[in-house]
Amino acid sequence: MNSKIIIDRENLFHNISYISDQSEGKDLCIMIKADAYGHGMEEIIALVDGKITTYGVSNLQEALRARTLTSHKIIIFGDCEDPLLCMQNNISFSLLSFKQLREICKLSKKHGFIPKLHLNINTGMNRFGIQDKDEFIKIISYCQKNKFALEGIFTHFSSLTTDEEYSRKQEQKFADFVSLLPEEWNTTVHVGGGNSLFENVDCDMIRVGLLFYGYGNEHVLPVMKIKSKIVDIQNVKKGEHVGYLCGFTASKDMTVGTIPLGYADGLPRNLSNFFSVMIKGKCAKSTGNICMDSFMVDVSKLNVKIGDEVTIINDVSDIAKISGTTAYESLTNFIKFRGEKIIK
Repeated sequence: MNSKIIIDRENLFHNISYISDQSEGKDLCIMIKADAYGHGMEEIIALVDGKITTYGVSNLQEALRARTLTSHKIIIFGDCEDPLLCMQNNISFSLLSFKQLREICKLSKKHGFIPKLHLNINTGMNRFGIQDKDEFIKIISYCQKNKFALEGIFTHFSSLTTDEEYSRKQEQKFADFVSLLPEEWNTTVHVGGGNSLFENVDCDMIRVGLLFYGYGNEHVLPVMKIKSKIVDIQNVKKGEHVGYLCGFTASKDMTVGTIPLGYADGLPRNLSNFFSVMIKGKCAKSTGNICMDSFMVDVSKLNVKIGDEVTIINDVSDIAKISGTTAYESLTNFIKFRGEKIIK
């Protein structure tokens, strides 16, 4: 294939080493939701499964896919629509309410399973979970009555990088809930969200997402690179247009190269005319509107030929800034990528 996502093995291992050093002995849960943030779940698990023992996903479909790739712990952090299927496949999952707990217990008794539940405490993210201590106490009592413990309890920080006071309130609220856990339970206490790794929160495990893939800290390195090739070269005369909707008009005679990757692969259309790629170590600017499956660049001053390699992305932060979004969104756009994914 012409276009490839390249997973940089050395950068990934560097990030794991750095994160492990910073974790101060705490366990790590690596988030592989959204196809491992666009990097490819299969490729990431294949690389790290000997180093990582807990993975986080968003839903049951992701969990079942991950289960075919690893025997290690998998936790669903969104809503689980089929608790029985989770229990049958040794998948841990979030508990969001007392009502949900009662339904899960009925299933577990009927089919002879002990559910591996992680209770979500809503401390201020206001997305999932419980925030009422009476409901919390009911959940604890119901678990004790049914003779099993919560496997985990967790919260998610919403604003670590923007609102320190709010984050401290979240941390204290979470600690208040944790203090009510039965002493005999060996429940894993874990946190996530933003820079959780650096906040010195009293917990057993930290969930790591963007940092793992090389963003959010100067000490980590981007894991994903995207490369392609020039597949056609066109001579454009002054006054002619390039691409759809007259998105670019040549002010002089020029040469453009066509690269077979477009917005259907995850390259945002709003980058049109505003970003550059690298060819033979030199910049070539996007020219005309990005198409569904290709885009064009100005190669007038470059000595290029069909088949020459093109580096489209080395660091997704570059296109995130131009698009006015985050590295999170820019990375996960490439879930749609239709080319090959390789490890180097």
